[in-house]
Amino acid sequence: MMDESFTPGSDGPARDARHRPLFVVGVDGSDSGRAALSQAAEEAAGTGAQILCVHVRPQPSLCELTALVAPGAALISRDCRDIMEMQAWLDSVQILDPTGLPWEFAVLSGRPDKRLGEVMIARHGDALFVGQSLRPGRWSRLFHRCPARRLARSQEYSVHLATTAP
Repeated sequence: MMDESFTPGSDGPARDARHRPLFVVGVDGSDSGRAALSQAAEEAAGTGAQILCVHVRPQPSLCELTALVAPGAALISRDCRDIMEMQAWLDSVQILDPTGLPWEFAVLSGRPDKRLGEVMIARHGDALFVGQSLRPGRWSRLFHRCPARRLARSQEYSVHLATTAP
């Protein structure tokens, strides 16, 4: 279910040992997002964990904002974001429904690394699964701001990276 009004603190007090573990998965409709989702489903099957799929709609970049002066650019940008969200939801259904595991889908807006971290802390998640595409070339590491790499540096929670080839 898509929930634009999702608030990170919506699960109330911290879960105790009687409750299922919670795996938070960053999904974006990409191959790396599907890899993270598959990895989380595999591990959840062994532990009986609940899965929270989180799609973060990124804010428009400066380049996108300057392109908005072109007629129709805003509609195209919004349509692309809607397609990514729908693909993330469809991936979640196709991968998780056959497993029989309990899962939810939430949509947030903002920087993916910050929002996923906020959800992990607020919902007391046990593990965060995110995908990371390996990008060829020397310069790609300098210019691509990968949310997965930022999250992997976190000391506050467990981060599992699922990597895919370009």
